[in-house]
Amino acid sequence: MSENRSDDKSIEEAAVELGMSPKAVIHLLESGRLPSHLGPDGRRRRVLTADLEIHREVRFNVQQRRVQEQRARQWADPDFDDVDNVPA
Repeated sequence: MSENRSDDKSIEEAAVELGMSPKAVIHLLESGRLPSHLGPDGRRRRVLTADLEIHREVRFNVQQRRVQEQRARQWADPDFDDVDNVPA
């Protein structure tokens, strides 16, 4: 593999980087939405920093799209005032 294995994070470090709990990161790993590899000890999973950045960017883009859709609904229906309750 051409990836630099020293440029990776533990599950706990990945959780801090993504602003979520380690349990949520494990869910992403188990669902295949975030790739991982085994660390040098062969027991603990590690996540490449580049993969964290990609996941963060994708998540940001999804959030932005949801906000834009919410705003479009508000413009289409002026009585719709649920802008503060946009799902993350």
